[in-house]
Amino acid sequence: MKKDELVTALAEASGETKASVTAVLGALGGVSETALKGGKSVTLPGVGKLEAVEKPEREVRNPQTGEKKMAEAHTAPKFKFSTTFKSAIRG
Repeated sequence: MKKDELVTALAEASGETKASVTAVLGALGGVSETALKGGKSVTLPGVGKLEAVEKPEREVRNPQTGEKKMAEAHTAPKFKFSTTFKSAIRG
């Protein structure tokens, strides 16, 4: 589903205008980024939860050269689907 199809479907399902749905979708990324940087998680009701997780330093290997080096510790986004959503998809 492309963005315009998603906007149309959400507008029809919610009774909102396409402009307001587009504005909300546009703001979702920035709001989520701010929350994750602030140590909070973002729950999308009925879909899942977006959170920031700490990845430890680890050894990695370049597959072309075989060279090994250490990858720095960092924070990465992680999305976990809700069990209700997974059950609905599985059928």
